Amino acid sequence: MQVFHLSHIDLDGYGCQFIAKNFFDRIQFYNANYGKEVLARLQTIVQQIQNQVKLESKFRSKKPQKFLILITDLNLSMQESLFLQEKVDFMRIDGIDIEIILLDHHVSGEESAKNFGWYFLDTQRCATKITYHYLKEHYTLKNPQDEKILDLIVEMINSIDIWKEENYGFEFGKVALSLIANSNELNRFMFDEEHRNYKFKLLESIKDYITLPNAEVAFDNAIFRLKKIALGGNPETQTMDNITSMAQVKLLTEKKDTCTINYKDKKGFLSYSMGGISVLANLFLKNNPEYDFYIDINAKGNVSLRANGNCDVNTLSKECFNGGGHKNASGGKLEHFRESFVYEDIKNQVIKALTKEKE
Repeated sequence: MQVFHLSHIDLDGYGCQFIAKNFFDRIQFYNANYGKEVLARLQTIVQQIQNQVKLESKFRSKKPQKFLILITDLNLSMQESLFLQEKVDFMRIDGIDIEIILLDHHVSGEESAKNFGWYFLDTQRCATKITYHYLKEHYTLKNPQDEKILDLIVEMINSIDIWKEENYGFEFGKVALSLIANSNELNRFMFDEEHRNYKFKLLESIKDYITLPNAEVAFDNAIFRLKKIALGGNPETQTMDNITSMAQVKLLTEKKDTCTINYKDKKGFLSYSMGGISVLANLFLKNNPEYDFYIDINAKGNVSLRANGNCDVNTLSKECFNGGGHKNASGGKLEHFRESFVYEDIKNQVIKALTKEKE
């Protein structure tokens, strides 16, 4: 069975996915905050399943597989629920074996829960605990020896998420909640999988601390070191800033084929919502001398540009983004920018702005 798991972006949301990893071998993760992003991720999941079915249909001797869309710690609106139900119904008509399970605790999803049999709502427990108990009832834990420590982690997340100060691990949960909220060294939109895996590594480290005496203090004291290690650095010889920059540049370099853009005869690299790019952009340009400029655009359409002597980004910004600044550092704004959760949409808008002088 192939699982497509969509969840929220806080401790409880990632906690659900951390738990699901312990039950399924074939699982693909997606995350969303509330608003337009939820529907965007649902559309992506549906498209991914349809593409996979088309690919498998070429190998007719292969037995069709079952698909599970698992949604946790997100309440769907009636519109979102109807969209998903209709898409799944059409896929079932085409003979696709597919199931939806939504496990949530937000009372705002009550209307959808009353109208869809796959929508499980329990306002008395956090989503991680609901997910853990549901999966234990219906599936098999890959490593049964992990059950006791997972029990503790789940109880800790439940205590902090529904704010039960008297319950197990509440103080530890405060540390874990802050850890996940503030572990954004790897941008979620540029490095979706890496960002999630980074948080999974930090959640995995909880196993080594949660049973210690004064566990929350021990874990709190260790977090900075654990983050350095999780990012692939040496906590004894490297600063967090250098570790983070090198990790980001390494990942960006792997995305050259996708993120390359051009302005006249100059070659550039486009990132989305990285923010604070001065150190990052200069390191990227130093390590990748074939690039003449670096551009980052945020969710509001604000543009930051950096160069390393090979491109006048002041002129670029004036011509394309109604901005300005210095030859090697400037900024501006993309007019009529449309926020999107798909990188290609962002890139197409920027390309249009960069080529408007030619049109």
